[in-house]
Amino acid sequence: MSMGWTSAVAGLALLAVGRLSETTPPVSLAAQQGQSATLRVQLATRDTLVSHEAPNRLTLTTPWSKTQVQPSGTRHSNPAFASYFAQVKPMTFKVSVPASVKPGNYPAQLGGELFVCDMRDKVCTLRPVQVPVHIRVGATAQIRSTTLTLRDQDLKPRGRRL
Repeated sequence: MSMGWTSAVAGLALLAVGRLSETTPPVSLAAQQGQSATLRVQLATRDTLVSHEAPNRLTLTTPWSKTQVQPSGTRHSNPAFASYFAQVKPMTFKVSVPASVKPGNYPAQLGGELFVCDMRDKVCTLRPVQVPVHIRVGATAQIRSTTLTLRDQDLKPRGRRL
């Protein structure tokens, strides 16, 4: 984080932690045995910035695999926000279902942490991400790709100003 922004945030914000799943509904995917499905996580934020210096990562854990993705994107052009992304590229998780998996519904979990700052309220926080994912495996699976869009209200730090 840039020195000026770090000082401003330290003077104006209280670290707050809240679970993302309180506002985000479960995500559904479907795939056939031996095939794959794709979960894309998109950050559609205007007032919330994601740090590119923090160890941000999201992990999709299924009964068959665990995949981690770190946010990437364009750095902010404003020097005061140089340690943040101006725009984050969509994060893509490929779910490969082994051919030996029996048809049925399987639970999965999208989890991780994102260090975000709300530019309006001047509050920064480490936001845990916990979103249930339901995977339906069967011969007629239709939902092979879906996008989870996280907005400002999903990522907004839950805390109070000092």
